[in-house]
Amino acid sequence: MIRSLTESYTKNPNSNIGKLILLVSGQMEDLDETLRKIEDWRDINQAEGETLDLIAANVGQMRGLATDEVLRILIRARVARNLSNGTLDGIIQSLAVTLNTTPDKFGIKELYNDSLTPEPAAIVITDLPIEVINQSGMSAVQFGKITQRVVASGVRVAAIDLNGTFDFSSQYDVLENNTATGFAPTTQATGGTLSGSFDPDDEIVLPI
Repeated sequence: MIRSLTESYTKNPNSNIGKLILLVSGQMEDLDETLRKIEDWRDINQAEGETLDLIAANVGQMRGLATDEVLRILIRARVARNLSNGTLDGIIQSLAVTLNTTPDKFGIKELYNDSLTPEPAAIVITDLPIEVINQSGMSAVQFGKITQRVVASGVRVAAIDLNGTFDFSSQYDVLENNTATGFAPTTQATGGTLSGSFDPDDEIVLPI
């Protein structure tokens, strides 16, 4: 703005006209920053606090005691399940959107022909990397509650199987030093993660 002045004025930020322009330009920069934040916070991955609450209200989702991270998942889940057609592919796509990941991260197993405990209209979420759940900020069972709302009416989510990365040595009497999949040091900076299996029938109730 100072450079745009004619030669009749002193183009010095410390001059009276320079200080006046700096005062005005500072206000304009603050306004521009606010407008940029408004634009950025239209994205649920960036919105926080009350702004995120307003986005949730637009899709009929309540916050309850959920953190911003969990509320983002609930919003995505609400939108995804409204678009889900109830097929296995549709469920996988909806859950991938919910966790902000790709469909190839996990699968679904139907239990109607299970060799041990066959059950009609029941499924198990399989091969889901445990770090995907950990990064989401919610427990696997809370994720199971969301999954139960995505599947077709009358279908039960029997369990969620989580895949860890921990692995023993591939040879019985040979030590393998693998920082990615082996035992972790005391700092827990490296090492593999354990697997897990959760039943969605008992856990903290979220406003899903």
